[in-house]
Amino acid sequence: MLSQVADISDLVAAIAIIVSLLFVAFEMRATRRQTELTNWRDLLQALADYKAQTNDLELAELVLRGQANYQALGEAEKLSFGLYLEQGIHILGNFLKHNDSIPGKLSGLEGAIGNHFYEMLTSPGGADWWAESKIRGRFMPDTYVVTNALLDRRKASGGAPLNG
Repeated sequence: MLSQVADISDLVAAIAIIVSLLFVAFEMRATRRQTELTNWRDLLQALADYKAQTNDLELAELVLRGQANYQALGEAEKLSFGLYLEQGIHILGNFLKHNDSIPGKLSGLEGAIGNHFYEMLTSPGGADWWAESKIRGRFMPDTYVVTNALLDRRKASGGAPLNG
């Protein structure tokens, strides 16, 4: 009789361990998913804040002048225009890193962000700034690779907007 109780106790303990492991796995999955969503919200907020900077009409005018002719800007204006573009490049890189790291990519957002930066970096002034930033080595090497790949993808499509 005592050995039967011990066998039942062992069985109940084994089942409890299995249930506990399943619960821990479920919680880890839920935590990972919540972390991904938090990262997305932070990244999308950073993108919205970045674009909203041009609600300041002085900055919007500077960006437009910089896009038209980077070389015609004064030194302080070049710095401001360059830092604006640099901030955007970092947001783009973070987006691409996160979008490639989750199973369900956000469909269409990569194209929308890519199109924005294509237009920024292929304007006459944006292209001059991008070429200068390469010479100065202002980004990590992978940032140049990713950004140039994006520019090449759109250029290969004849300049047509990206969908993906």
